[in-house]
Amino acid sequence: MTIIADKHTPAATSKRMENIIFLLVLFGFQIFMVVLYGVWVRYDYNERNGDNAIGDDTAVQRDVNSHYGYFRDINIMIFFGFGFLMTFLRRYGYSSLGYTFLVSAMVAQWSILVWGFFETAHHGHGFDKLYFNMSYMLNGLFCAGAVMISYGGVLGKVTPLQMIIMGIVEPIFFFFNMYIGELKLEAIDVGGGLYIHLFGCYFGLTLCWFLTDRHAKDSEDNSPSYNGDLFAMAGTLFLWMMWPSFNAAIAPSGDPQFRAIANTFLSLTGSTIATFLVSRLLGHAGHKLDMVHVQNSALAGGVVQGCCAHMNLNPGGAIGMGFIVGVISVLGYVYLTPIITRKLNIQDTCGINNLHGIPGFIGCIATVVAAQHGLNNKDLYGEQEFLAIFRAGDDQAKNNAAATFITIGVAIFGGIVTGCLMLLVKKIGGLKKGEHFNDSVFWHVPIDYPRDLDTVAADGHAYGLEDGGVEMTPKKDNDSDYSESERKSNRKRNSTEVKTDFGEKIAGEEGSPSNQA
Repeated sequence: MTIIADKHTPAATSKRMENIIFLLVLFGFQIFMVVLYGVWVRYDYNERNGDNAIGDDTAVQRDVNSHYGYFRDINIMIFFGFGFLMTFLRRYGYSSLGYTFLVSAMVAQWSILVWGFFETAHHGHGFDKLYFNMSYMLNGLFCAGAVMISYGGVLGKVTPLQMIIMGIVEPIFFFFNMYIGELKLEAIDVGGGLYIHLFGCYFGLTLCWFLTDRHAKDSEDNSPSYNGDLFAMAGTLFLWMMWPSFNAAIAPSGDPQFRAIANTFLSLTGSTIATFLVSRLLGHAGHKLDMVHVQNSALAGGVVQGCCAHMNLNPGGAIGMGFIVGVISVLGYVYLTPIITRKLNIQDTCGINNLHGIPGFIGCIATVVAAQHGLNNKDLYGEQEFLAIFRAGDDQAKNNAAATFITIGVAIFGGIVTGCLMLLVKKIGGLKKGEHFNDSVFWHVPIDYPRDLDTVAADGHAYGLEDGGVEMTPKKDNDSDYSESERKSNRKRNSTEVKTDFGEKIAGEEGSPSNQA
């Protein structure tokens, strides 16, 4: 039986208005991109670099050869890794993947223009034409990564219109911060520990403060499913495998690039071991692993190397850094996330503070220490690599320290501006009670979509069916399979089988919020 919603209710009218504005903004954005790219942007070419021949040994081909492999890996991380990492929610998989796909594509287009503007203004080349190359496209993906980190904080609490506003506004602040840190202060940040992880996290947490409401905090749909956790684990594994490419993509070639790969890999192994150790130590029933920790904290080793992966840290130091942030990340999920939700009204859906914020900040501080150590022991580096890494010379350590706190400040300010805009838009088709963490509000979902039991009953009442046409029969479960503490845990789900007078069975789950990244 098809249930037709009343199209004349205030809620339906508001959703239609949100849809119209969404379509107009998205279409207008794309037209703007087509025009501006057509007028201003040109391909980098050999003649511009002094090469008149087409061949393997030209500036453009060398650029492709040195960057495309990294570009491919980072593409996989952004569109597949981040997308699937956020599919853990039981009723929000379409939105996790779909919004990641759309907004990352938007940001990749927009970023080339925004960074081109800041770079052109800095170098004073004039705004006649922008010649873009592989590095510009890499920066587009890096910016998309920061936006996806921010999305992890507000996952389940935004509309499509709010998402595209976030995708348009956040890159402006992202590249403004990068302009200060990269072009003015010349801070060390080879893999985005500053500009991507730290910025994306605290921008996203600021948005959380604006968008967290009682209905979102109380939603039972902020909970994982078994299959959702498996898909999220696929995202984790792809991110884990590709993270050395993320940190090494723009490192100076030679020893620094090798160290970036090696340090990142070793650090990831350290954080993975720490995650399993601490998760089981603090786990359910005193000994059970938590998939939330494995999916996220195991990646903290890649984050902590974001700034300094290409520096001479010592292999043991790289493993130690990964192990330390793995421990801290799990502790954050267990203890810190509930506190900031309860005390600060910041519902961090994916726990971005534990995966990106704290490990990123620790990595920034470690970079300041490593920079000062390198300045005091210049024999750790060859002459050319020292000049390539320590671009600010004797001011490198203090410039990195300044860039760290400037990044946090710009992220919070940008989050306030964007949060105000998103709150304003919330009045047009914003999420109401029962619509958070729910794909069916903005997506056409199949018949096996896990529908909300109250919605099923309401549909039944609308057709005059007694008790909403819902008959709930508890599934038989072997209660002895669970310990007493686990039965009381918010991770325990009580399944029910719902048979409706519409002739379909719907599997219902009751679950408690679970923080995940």
